[in-house]
Amino acid sequence: MVKATSFAWILAVTTATACAAPRGPEPQAASPAAPAEAGAPTASTAPLPSNAPKASEAPHLAADELHRSAIVVDTHNDVTQRLALEDADLSRPFPDAQTDIPRMQAGGLDAEFLSVWVPPELYPGEKAYGYSVAQFNAIDRMVARSPGVAVLARSAAEVRRAAAANKIAFLIGVEGAHGLGDQPDERLIARLREFFARGARYMTLTWSNSNRLGGSSGDAGKTRGLTPFGARVVKVMNELGMIVDISHVSDATFFDAVKLSTKPVLASHSSSRAICDHPRNMTDDMLRAVRDNGGAVCVNFGQDFLDQSWHQRWAVVQKSLGAEIGKLAKEHAGDPKAVELAFWPKYRALAAQLPRVPASRVVDHIAHIASVAGVDHVCLGSDFDGIPLGPAGLDDVSTFPFITAELLRRGFGSDDIRKILGENVLRVLAANESEP
Repeated sequence: MVKATSFAWILAVTTATACAAPRGPEPQAASPAAPAEAGAPTASTAPLPSNAPKASEAPHLAADELHRSAIVVDTHNDVTQRLALEDADLSRPFPDAQTDIPRMQAGGLDAEFLSVWVPPELYPGEKAYGYSVAQFNAIDRMVARSPGVAVLARSAAEVRRAAAANKIAFLIGVEGAHGLGDQPDERLIARLREFFARGARYMTLTWSNSNRLGGSSGDAGKTRGLTPFGARVVKVMNELGMIVDISHVSDATFFDAVKLSTKPVLASHSSSRAICDHPRNMTDDMLRAVRDNGGAVCVNFGQDFLDQSWHQRWAVVQKSLGAEIGKLAKEHAGDPKAVELAFWPKYRALAAQLPRVPASRVVDHIAHIASVAGVDHVCLGSDFDGIPLGPAGLDDVSTFPFITAELLRRGFGSDDIRKILGENVLRVLAANESEP
């Protein structure tokens, strides 16, 4: 995809926010130059063409070119809530969100997985299915509203065709099987097939709440693994060509699912637990298990998952959220949409009380995962519009070029950077696609 903007202002952040951190492979030293002939201008004295970049600009230009030529894929974005709640028009600037099409184009983002997620407290039981369907409908409206710049993609090949046509490919991921509703097993399997037919290409087995498929990392189900019904769902997903997403699940559910799945899995928005000890993040043993399965772990940009100090401070600060949600539920009784819309500004304001984590911490996680699992098994899952604030320098979808510049600065090669930016996800997506 040909990106429409210069990334100089974003790339300048690299030197401002980068800190000492794990680096990629050291670049090879250049061969010694042959001695110059007498009187010939040396590299330091030879005149430069008037349009030649200054030496200080060269790294930025290299990162810009690499980013513009790569296919950049983000595996998790929650702006779908705004589409469903407000019928937001992403074809125009949407400054109250972290995502819109103009900023996606500015950030060189070629493909975005939109999350279909249901707040279980607001849509319990069978109500969850209705709200899931409303989000699928909202995605369809958004894509139809932007025919010249956006498509709904269902395969890796369709993502590549969209990028070649200078269009953004939107894909769909279902975040939590509770979104299927509360019906007998056979009916839920039918709904899983329905969601796949409508474009869903991954499903996270659980959200922060445990469900009939297995235990979650976010509640008392932390010790629970995959249930017999969960095992059946994994097999159906493999048959359909729907990626098994193992973000959010308990450690036991994770290992059960990875062992059972015959196709590569994806952690759509998880980071490294070795750097930040959050139950949502992946331990090194989990990273190796994903590697052995052929899958990939997509780093979450949420500060809560990036930095141990921020995670600990946020755990204290966010204790007030439960009471706040209860208060809003009373004020907007019977109107879950109003509760959601009123909650998000308060959520962002609460996070703004804490110092921001530098954007370079995202690349710390990428580098660690690459060192443990291999560069073929790491990718990007921003969680934009699901996180209250991104790290400083990765504020919204326009800032993805920072990652390319920082990876290049740390010595990662161009081919490896292309894998991290999107090729690893496309490989996993293609490997899950059903045989014709």
